[in-house]
Amino acid sequence: MIIILVAGTIALIVTREKTVYDENNFYGALIDKNKLLESTPSPRIIFVGASNLAFGLDSKKIHDELGINVVNMGLHGDFGLDFILNDVKYNLKQGDIVVLAIEYYLDKIDYKTLSYAMHLYPEGEKFVNHNFDYYEQMAGYYVDLSQHLRKEFFNYVFGKVLKLKEAKVFTTTALNSYDTLIYSRHAFNSYGDVVSHLDKARVKDIHGRIHLKEEDYGKCIDDLNDFYDYVLQHGGKVFFTFPSYPQTEYEKNLKPIKNFEQQLKDGLKIPIIMKPEDTVFPDSLFFDTVYHLTAEGREMRTDKVIGAIRKNSGLGIGN
Repeated sequence: MIIILVAGTIALIVTREKTVYDENNFYGALIDKNKLLESTPSPRIIFVGASNLAFGLDSKKIHDELGINVVNMGLHGDFGLDFILNDVKYNLKQGDIVVLAIEYYLDKIDYKTLSYAMHLYPEGEKFVNHNFDYYEQMAGYYVDLSQHLRKEFFNYVFGKVLKLKEAKVFTTTALNSYDTLIYSRHAFNSYGDVVSHLDKARVKDIHGRIHLKEEDYGKCIDDLNDFYDYVLQHGGKVFFTFPSYPQTEYEKNLKPIKNFEQQLKDGLKIPIIMKPEDTVFPDSLFFDTVYHLTAEGREMRTDKVIGAIRKNSGLGIGN
């Protein structure tokens, strides 16, 4: 029986891992964003982060008010900070202004997500750091997968073949809860902003409400400082701001957020042009997660970002 279970699990892994890669998937926008970054003339403002930017800016308004080209590279946090920074590093041009807005705390990867994106955009492999963290994530993914499929096969054997329902192991299958009318490669405008949600009603209960923890983000700060040095060496500028965040989540997580802010103040070379509280908005202005703003919310945030950039860079003075 043990041999049958092991063999069955291996067979399930092999068959289930034949993933269908849809080029119109939300992650497919990585292709288009890199083409946009390569083709947009400098000087440019390049927004770097994850979905808090994708769902949180009106880049056309920024372009019109500051008189400079804008590229919004925000897409997905599961790619990890290293990938997101590397993606922009190799396409920088003299005169570029990079504005970083990273989620709390964007320094981890999700192997499954990154692997899927790399199947859609193989050129992106050069942005992946194949370090210990990467292989640890990969190993964890396959361990979790094998355990899940082992239970699934156990269910099949005892529930279907032997009819021993009392021995059945309970498992659940994670379903993709994203609305593909909103989360697709076609969700973005010509600046890289998600616009597919702007005329949609917000969900009643936004996702991603968690308790943040106080941690040592020294490595994350070191990576950001290395990025800062690289941009300066290539004739650009870098500014740092915080992500949009709901009022209730900010109040709940005030202590770890302030701890994170203090670590940045103590160790970050990049000028911080907005405080965490500057990008806190009422919960009613978030669309479906703690980082995704509604149409009204993104306009309010855009105005604040324009003001901060104008104040610290001199762009758009007199407009």
